[in-house]
Amino acid sequence: MPGPMHGRLRAPRVVRRGSGNLYSPGGCGCALLMAPVMALGVGITLALLGMAVIAVVGLVVAIALTVREVGRARSGLPVRTGFVVLIGILYLACIPYLVAFALFWFVD
Repeated sequence: MPGPMHGRLRAPRVVRRGSGNLYSPGGCGCALLMAPVMALGVGITLALLGMAVIAVVGLVVAIALTVREVGRARSGLPVRTGFVVLIGILYLACIPYLVAFALFWFVD
């Protein structure tokens, strides 16, 4: 006796070839999983680019104030201490960020 099917007629097995009924998460599923990661990456990139633009504007302002104060000093007017401190803070805030941004953006 071959088993519990003894005496019954079995329907022939239908072998289906191809991917008609096969679900594969390879294409669309992977893109859906990576979408939040890509959105976060784009957001971080835009934030870093925005900060770089602000740093460039700060550097331009620092250079303009430096030229103005040097012109005042050459004409014999007293140098304003508050502007010198502001210029120093602008240089210290902008230049290191721009150097790090250039290293990570263009070198790495």
